[in-house]
Amino acid sequence: MSLTKYTLDRIEDGYAVFLKYPEEEEQEQLIILQSAINKPVQVGDRVLIEEIDDFYQIEILKEETEQKKTEIQSLMDRLRKKNQ
Repeated sequence: MSLTKYTLDRIEDGYAVFLKYPEEEEQEQLIILQSAINKPVQVGDRVLIEEIDDFYQIEILKEETEQKKTEIQSLMDRLRKKNQ
């Protein structure tokens, strides 16, 4: 049993694709059948995942997720201003 941080990158064909944090690169991904996940997650959520007997216990790290969304929004706002 180990706890690892991931970011939900996308949901495709009933599978959730998580990228290992902080690198968040395709070669370090975890693909989980959505039905094996214990709670609803959204793209962009930062999570802590623990695998227990082929079942994934997921804890959404709300504070980290909100901080990341704020950073992304700030970056997008600056890019929009730059392009005006």
